[in-house]
Amino acid sequence: MQTTTIPHVKLRLSESNVRKANVESGLEALAASIAEHGLLQPLIVSPAKGRKTLFDVHAGGRRWRAIGLLIERGVLPKDYAVDVRLCDNEDAAAREISLAENLIREAMTPADEARAYQEIIVDGADAEAVARRFGVTVRHVQGRLRLADLAEPIFAALALGEITLDVAMAYGATGDRERQAAAWERLSTSWQRDNAQAIRRAIAEEALSADHPVARFLGEAEYSGCGGRIERDLFAGEGEGLWLDGDLALDLALKKLAFEAEVAELSSRLGWVKPCLATHVTYEDTKDLHAYWPRREGPSAESAARMLEIAQRIEAIGEALDDPQDDDVVAVLEAEHDALEAEYERMGDTEYLIPDEDRPNVGTFLVLSKDGRPRLLETFYTTAKPDRRGQAGDDAAAAPNSGDDEPATVANLPRSLEEQMAKDRRDVLALHLAFDHALALDLAIFSLARDLAGHLGANDTGCTIRIADRNEPVGLTGIPVSPAVTELESIRASLPDDWAREEDSFAAFLAFRALDDDTRACWLAFAVSQSLKASLASGTRASPFQTRLGEHIGVAIADHWRPGAENFFDRIKKVQILGILSQFDPELPGRYATAKKGELASAAARLCAGDTITEPDIKARALAWVPDPMRFGIAGEADDDGRAGNDDAIEQDEIAAKAIEPAGDAANQNEVAKPVSDAA
Repeated sequence: MQTTTIPHVKLRLSESNVRKANVESGLEALAASIAEHGLLQPLIVSPAKGRKTLFDVHAGGRRWRAIGLLIERGVLPKDYAVDVRLCDNEDAAAREISLAENLIREAMTPADEARAYQEIIVDGADAEAVARRFGVTVRHVQGRLRLADLAEPIFAALALGEITLDVAMAYGATGDRERQAAAWERLSTSWQRDNAQAIRRAIAEEALSADHPVARFLGEAEYSGCGGRIERDLFAGEGEGLWLDGDLALDLALKKLAFEAEVAELSSRLGWVKPCLATHVTYEDTKDLHAYWPRREGPSAESAARMLEIAQRIEAIGEALDDPQDDDVVAVLEAEHDALEAEYERMGDTEYLIPDEDRPNVGTFLVLSKDGRPRLLETFYTTAKPDRRGQAGDDAAAAPNSGDDEPATVANLPRSLEEQMAKDRRDVLALHLAFDHALALDLAIFSLARDLAGHLGANDTGCTIRIADRNEPVGLTGIPVSPAVTELESIRASLPDDWAREEDSFAAFLAFRALDDDTRACWLAFAVSQSLKASLASGTRASPFQTRLGEHIGVAIADHWRPGAENFFDRIKKVQILGILSQFDPELPGRYATAKKGELASAAARLCAGDTITEPDIKARALAWVPDPMRFGIAGEADDDGRAGNDDAIEQDEIAAKAIEPAGDAANQNEVAKPVSDAA
């Protein structure tokens, strides 16, 4: 067997070559290597039968294809001479040569590849040059370089084949070898040693993302100045990355927020302001407190006159915008409208009136907004249990959420309305659950494992993980779909479902397993969200578990559901609507007393949607109002016998009843009494 060169054009692939599959696999990388380094190993050929000018390639078929690819692209000349080892024309010998080469060849392990790339980088090359020389992506090279920096016991386990590449990459989620080694020490001998997700959680559990509200509040300079470490990947900029010392960051941030809370307590003249290093308060924060609803100080005569002037001008602007206008004129009017609305809200934002005897017990929480700024909640709490006649000298009718567990204003609802409300409330909770993958997973595992853990009672969670019959209530018909349902349908439409179209169940299962982690997590969250039964906080559809769950994750029904004419007010009595209006302002029932039922329902719906010009505090109460059975959390306080008092609810109905008593013949009038600002 002699070594020589033969032009590529005179070579052809032997029919006896045993490699028939995956002939294109890695061809680009091989071509890049040959272009950079030349042919490192000659081809094994023999003269072709019946074609004296041609030679059959028995070993090195992929190298022959790669050279052909380079010739097609003009990288190599058409007459490029290929190094070959020429043997006699023996079919059996050629087949043995081809078989031996393909069986003996073994792909380089990730560990070997990582070390090789690292050595090339040390010699002065960069990741882009390495990728170009070996025909791989820059991201691939960077990933292998991260493996080369693994803590020694982890890299050794990878090199010996004791852990998979996925497991090694999970440890490489951080470049901090100490954290890698700590996670390895804890997990390498546990049942989770091959669970890449568990390893990533262990790596990240003490870290904090740089865009976390706590990190934004504390600031990188203060964190770094106290010895905090920050890890950034190759593409991260200033203000990005992972804060490795999460405990340090939380401790510093809490001390800083506590100081801010002391300042807020002094400036607000509240009895207490508690710092809460989160974006919302939880049930645990408020379970021993009671809601407190103070009145605001009324505007001065000068402010009231100005507010009336603003309201009239806003109405005039609205009428002007209804007519065709030039774009420049529209822009000017809209800017004026926005400025006037902001001024109106500022003038209505007067101080809260808290009696001196209540003040030591009344306070609120200082939380963080999503951008990390401290935010004083406008919801007040008291450490003293309030009496049932109201707070801060306020009329009971003006205090939202007061009274019975099932207030008279929404008591005795039609069965169909109660069922529809239960579905709407469930859908809002389902929407939050569909976005919270971690919570959905926890709820699924809890529901599936609870009985196996020894629970012998009935399932009272209102969660049917098997997605069986949820006993869906009939509810109302012909009403608009709620925004929560629309958004849930949007989530469903965004999820890939090709895997479910496989007729064979196991093939469908394999296709589902091939989805990426995020997609499977989205499917899990959506599926769990669809397992929820319709529920309310009270009544025949009561589900305390769902009520507490919604409160725990901070679900605000008012953000996703508003009482409209069709979905609520048309279905209750006129006296009940007036009772609800009395919660916004005790004067409203009298001003709407002469309205017909349909007109009153429409007016109430506009108030609750914020489409009516009125005082800011009235508007705020209307925008936040939802029927107590739909709320998540504890709606009222209980008597000693465990039942909530109904004095407030009775008083609200009395106000509403008095409002419609003098209607007389005026009840037949067609015009609805205008809201307070319009009437003024």
